[in-house]
Amino acid sequence: MTAEREQHAAEVLEALVEAEHAALYGYGVLGARLDDATRPAAQAAATAHRAGRDRTAAALRDLGAEPPAAEVAYEVVVGGQQDALALAVRLEEGLAVLSRDLVGSTDDVALRRLGLDGLVGAAVRAASWRELLGRRPPTVALPGTA
Repeated sequence: MTAEREQHAAEVLEALVEAEHAALYGYGVLGARLDDATRPAAQAAATAHRAGRDRTAAALRDLGAEPPAAEVAYEVVVGGQQDALALAVRLEEGLAVLSRDLVGSTDDVALRRLGLDGLVGAAVRAASWRELLGRRPPTVALPGTA
């Protein structure tokens, strides 16, 4: 990988770590607004994002960069269950975009796998949240392109 591509991959990884931090915070807030039947899905998503953040931070360290720390707080307003579901969709869609960017920013097989795994996970979670919101169709043709 050229130095320029490695630098770009590091920038995308940094943005992904930041987005994972924000997703973890967001799921903590939105989980409190979900009913008992839906809350376990948010807990599972938070677990997936914690693991994704840790894998992404490790990949960033492997490139010689220090992962960014989480913010103390993020601006999140969630009034009820519908707002919570909509926030979950937005979080996953944002992570899908960044994961797609990682796939396109490198020819390193391990980093591309990390990006692809993130993209697939975010797309599946976003589809589940869209379905709970009643959006039809619950899937998008090319996740990470919006």
